[in-house]
Amino acid sequence: MITILEHELPNRVTELSIAQFEAITTINSNEELDPIEKHLKVFEFLGIPEKEFADTDIDAFIEMVKDFNASTKEDLIQVTEFEVEGYKYVGEFKLSVRDTKLIEKCVIAKAPGYISQIVAIMFKREDLTNTEHYAEAHLKQKAKLFKDLKANIAIPYLHFIAQKINQQAKNETTPIME
Repeated sequence: MITILEHELPNRVTELSIAQFEAITTINSNEELDPIEKHLKVFEFLGIPEKEFADTDIDAFIEMVKDFNASTKEDLIQVTEFEVEGYKYVGEFKLSVRDTKLIEKCVIAKAPGYISQIVAIMFKREDLTNTEHYAEAHLKQKAKLFKDLKANIAIPYLHFIAQKINQQAKNETTPIME
């Protein structure tokens, strides 16, 4: 946690929920906002109304932003299992064709909750069959449950998926089968 203008804000991936991380990521990727607006929107999302910054010196604001961002850079531990509501969920750093297809749909749509949806695809209950795991209702329910988990669970998987997509894009000119 970091204190900015007497407000305690989560700023570490072990403090931010997946939903909060997604909202901050969405704000930061909004090309219609300039850098100051982005930071004001992030701070507002986390609980500091923009009006509280109205008389803040720009140099002080820049320092607040640096402090906020510096604290978010930490080593990520790859979480491969966790428990929610009495069920154990296991994730692997591998993608099946079905996983990839579903994840691509989430990324393209970027609908609210898409990161939770990706985590729901990547983490499976060992007591369910593939048919049950990939059922649309089950994935939606898991995404709803997972949005409150900490962002440190999702981020390594997002990096892994991005690397796979990058690798695929580089190989796109190479035919899969000859």
